Amino acid sequence: MIGRLIIARLILVCFSAAVFILALRRLRTYRLKERHMLLFLFTGLPFLVLAIWPTGVGWVAQRLHIGYQTVSLLCVVAFLILMVFEFLTIVSLQERKIATLAQIVGIMMEKHGMSDRVVNEPSSVAPQDRES
Repeated sequence: MIGRLIIARLILVCFSAAVFILALRRLRTYRLKERHMLLFLFTGLPFLVLAIWPTGVGWVAQRLHIGYQTVSLLCVVAFLILMVFEFLTIVSLQERKIATLAQIVGIMMEKHGMSDRVVNEPSSVAPQDRES
């Protein structure tokens, strides 16, 4: 029983440390925004807390008079919902930026008369040029 607890703690510590290291490495390598790095750090934080204080969920379950499994499930669900909302926020912001950029490119192409050339380019190539 004690061996299983030590293994579980070791796995949780390794996982949270890996998430922290990955977040710091991604920040340096890919120049991620601090907002995204903080998201990675807060992702690993619950695992670190559980590794340090594995009976924390049991303590909360006792205080709330709810079953241990129910509290665990509620914590996992709350964590996943928060992560999904955060990722959806990031994706929607990027989608808006891409749409704005596409509109600006379209306006610039229209200003410079490039839209006609792009549309007519494939049909302007003669059939004998395609075969060779």
